[in-house]
Amino acid sequence: MIRTIALAVSAIALTVAAPASASELRVKVSGQSAAQVHAAIVKAASTVCWQDVRGEAMAGYMYPSCVRASVSDAVAKIKSPALTAYNAANSGSTVSAR
Repeated sequence: MIRTIALAVSAIALTVAAPASASELRVKVSGQSAAQVHAAIVKAASTVCWQDVRGEAMAGYMYPSCVRASVSDAVAKIKSPALTAYNAANSGSTVSAR
């Protein structure tokens, strides 16, 4: 189980995708398994990234990269071995274009 963590998932400003301002969303993950925490992070990253890239000419290309980078950044900040392992095993299937 993951300890109580309030995580801010930030959209990463990518070289190709440089939105005017990055958004932030807090995710409460107290008492959840690594899979549940990962799903919550992916959902939050998806929401934040879509808000940041929608309307951009290359949004379809920028969105998946933004979500992957945001999820990886959030997982790294949590420093949970179980979550890190879960993310490594499932990182290829977390994002699809909106």
